[in-house]
Amino acid sequence: MNADTRQGIACGGNWTVDQIKVIGRYPQENSITSILGVSQGGGGCGHNVVLSLAKLDASLPIYALGVLGNDAFGDYLVGECRRFPNVNVEQLRRTDLDATSYTDVFTVQASARRTFFHYPGTNPLFAPAHIDLENLPVKILHMGYLLLLPTMDQPDAEFGTVAARFLAQVQSRGIRTSIDLISEDSDRFRHIVPPALKFTDYCIINDWEAERLSGIPLRVEGKLLPENLVKIGKTILEFGVRDLVVIHFPEGAYLVSSDGVELLQPSLDLPDNYIVGATGAGDSFCAGILLGLHQNWNRDKALRFATCAGGMNLSDLTTTGGIKPWQEVLRIEERFPYRKGVV
Repeated sequence: MNADTRQGIACGGNWTVDQIKVIGRYPQENSITSILGVSQGGGGCGHNVVLSLAKLDASLPIYALGVLGNDAFGDYLVGECRRFPNVNVEQLRRTDLDATSYTDVFTVQASARRTFFHYPGTNPLFAPAHIDLENLPVKILHMGYLLLLPTMDQPDAEFGTVAARFLAQVQSRGIRTSIDLISEDSDRFRHIVPPALKFTDYCIINDWEAERLSGIPLRVEGKLLPENLVKIGKTILEFGVRDLVVIHFPEGAYLVSSDGVELLQPSLDLPDNYIVGATGAGDSFCAGILLGLHQNWNRDKALRFATCAGGMNLSDLTTTGGIKPWQEVLRIEERFPYRKGVV
């Protein structure tokens, strides 16, 4: 298929069920805290980006890729996708080899900071063999989270990792590739991620991941160092990213392209009573970027739109509950100003 005739976005990787608990404070060991609210929703890169895209544009063909267990949580995630007629679930595989992944998410009410207790379940099984590229007529394939997909993170003698080999195969078919990472506190970033970046068109990550991938600090004692965004972005581009590096952080977002474009976008100045939880906001931002790129919007509009999508999703406890159609997402900037004097 000619690359110009391709339409749609595929998203594969982690799928999980989030059991979200809002708490007054995070307790020390051997102590107690009260649960103030409970909700359930889908989580993981696959689920969050797929459903965000489905809500943003009901006309966009979307393909869900991943591995789920033959259990109630797996049924729940498939059911979430089937609420949207434009989501294809034929490559959302089911297995008896393990249970569907789940995560207990504890969100502190005042700060919206989250702590995750994660059961990997079927996600480590996800492999290139689960994806039928012959029947994936998409324009973009997004995969995440690297560092939390053990089979994809495995070494490959020729390409460096299994994920890198797979992304090379995807690009060879004229499909643009996109990746996201998990915010892991480890030294694995510089070993596992760079091979995949050689076959990545769009690298969309947060500030924590950008620091560890580049080896360049973005904060000192919690204070943002905007001047280091340029160094970090260009360092990641030098790993081989073909087109864009996009870094999102609470104060805003930064984009740098292989052809020299640089953009710095402040986040929305949202009132405290608007923000309910931050779970999934990064994936909604990612979905916003992907939609803008798919629709050939200019980069400034795509970055602004992604910022609005991430901000809008802060209004809900679940990973995608705050997302609306793209026209309504853009209108949020009419309600709230962008931050000043931050970046």
